[in-house]
Amino acid sequence: MTPPRIATMTVDEFTSALAAKQPVPGGGAASACVLAQASALGSMVIAYTRGKPKFEAHQHRLERLDMIFSSARADALELADRDAAAYLNLNTLWKLPAQERNQLPHWHAAVAEAVAAPSAIADLATGVLAALATMSTITSTQLASDLRIAQLFAHAALEGALMNVQVNLPLIMDGASRASCEQFIASRRGEGARLVAAPSAHERK
Repeated sequence: MTPPRIATMTVDEFTSALAAKQPVPGGGAASACVLAQASALGSMVIAYTRGKPKFEAHQHRLERLDMIFSSARADALELADRDAAAYLNLNTLWKLPAQERNQLPHWHAAVAEAVAAPSAIADLATGVLAALATMSTITSTQLASDLRIAQLFAHAALEGALMNVQVNLPLIMDGASRASCEQFIASRRGEGARLVAAPSAHERK
């Protein structure tokens, strides 16, 4: 039976599924959903800022940022399903004896997708963090806490996604591919820490 799309589930249905003793949804899907919420908060901050005379000079920039967040919100929910499907496939094959599964071409494809899906979440989270980091001087100070929460959510999503990449590293047989993944983790983790630590204009005042 095909599981329902996460985007169509109620909050209660999703959290109940997350709490259940079943392979998916798990931490990867949860991270992607947190990223969708970070993007939604970014859009909310913009919605309350647009139209204010004080920020009139930034309206076009705010519109472009809102497009980024709207797209990221939808993409994050799609990636939640992708990550869940990738892990479910890997989990099913994991039940086979190690020698048997290591000879299967689709085992290696499953491992690759179990790394690629959270990597895509990490990339999207980094982009959302970068967009949020540009907003402190062009949005209302009344929304400063919401903007900061969006940043913290996006960073949590990034770290959760990177954890899922990292946990699958031992399954990658090719040394060069594993090294590339390790470099990816270090790069995204460093960039995320830099973006979430940058003080906002409201904090500097």
